[in-house]
Parts: sequence; structure tokens; C-alpha cells
Amino acid sequence: MAVSIAKASVYLDELLSCIENIYWEANDIPSKDVCFNLIRLLQSELTELNKVSVQDHHYDYEIIAYPPTTVIEAVEALQSHLKNMVLRTQTRVQVMPLLENRNDYF
Repeated sequence: MAVSIAKASVYLDELLSCIENIYWEANDIPSKDVCFNLIRLLQSELTELNKVSVQDHHYDYEIIAYPPTTVIEAVEALQSHLKNMVLRTQTRVQVMPLLENRNDYF
């Protein structure tokens, strides 16, 4: 089922917020690099979505800023790093459902 641009914008904003928290909670440079890479990708995508007219937010969402494989690989890299990271409970509770639903958006 396709997701609207409006729903995708909300999802990406929530995911970006969680990943920013993960960035600050990360305790090593490789984990911070993975987070930073994904933050940059999501910020670029949100910037592009913000250019879309509000009247068009009901249309189906598709990734615009980067090839879908680039975003998917970045999310998978984050997921593999999360297995070894110690996160605050609140951060883990917030990010896990978002990552589980990633296939709906990417």
C-alpha cells in the first residue's frame, strides 16, 4: 500500500528526531558516522518534501533526494550498529517501531 507524502513527511521527521538522539547517545565514532550519514540523507529528503505544495501532499510518496537503495543501505547500517549500542530505553522504544515500518516508506 502506498503512503502519502503527508504521512511520509511525519514518519521521516520522527525518524530523524530519533536518529539525532541515537547520534548523541553513541559512544564511538563509527556509530556516530552511521548516524550522521543517515541524518544527512533524511534531512535532504525532508528538504525536498518541503518543496512540494501542500495541495499535493495526498499523492503517493517516493524517495526523491537519493536512490532508494542508498537510503535502505543507510538504514540497514544503522540497524546493524544498533545491535551493539546501549541506548536509553526511551530512544530504543521510539526508534524500533519506526525501523520496523521502514519498508512502508523506502
